[in-house]
Amino acid sequence: MDKDKNSKNNKDSQVSTKPNPKEKKEKINSEIKPVEIESIEQTEESNDIYSDSFQLDLAVLNEVSKVAKMGMDSISYLSPKVTDRELRKELVAMYSQYGNVQSQINQHFEKYGEIPDSTPLRNKMMSFAGVQFNTLKDKSNSHIAEIMIQGTLMGVIACQKILNCKLDVQKSTTELIKDFNKFQRENIDKLNAYL
Repeated sequence: MDKDKNSKNNKDSQVSTKPNPKEKKEKINSEIKPVEIESIEQTEESNDIYSDSFQLDLAVLNEVSKVAKMGMDSISYLSPKVTDRELRKELVAMYSQYGNVQSQINQHFEKYGEIPDSTPLRNKMMSFAGVQFNTLKDKSNSHIAEIMIQGTLMGVIACQKILNCKLDVQKSTTELIKDFNKFQRENIDKLNAYL
């Protein structure tokens, strides 16, 4: 019997040294909760920061997107009227660059899980009609270059206004606008040769 008591006491002592599953769960929860709370607070803070600049970034990117799309549309309307190979080559290169800018803008929008606004059909029709009317009598290189310079200059002005406002947007957005503005100014210099 003493053996049975001893073995029972040993079992009791073994049981008492093993942590109770409920106590173990409480210990784990007490260790995890502060970490979870801190990470949730940090996530909420970063979401607040994200949401503050989110709308502004999207608005700025939408404006730059409109400029890039307008440049691409204008080139697609003008290029069939160009007979000079060199000017056509310049326009194709510019179209490609506008496409690259639009692709970068789309990447920014993708990061936010958004899609850029589309150009209203009315604006596209007005642009097309304007190009058709302006090139009705004069399809010379000089006139086509002048139309492109005027349109590109409008894009430069739009981008420069955004930059001059010194808006609190993401650095990558500001860099995109600066690069785009530089590219447009370079295009004006190239087109000046055709005046």
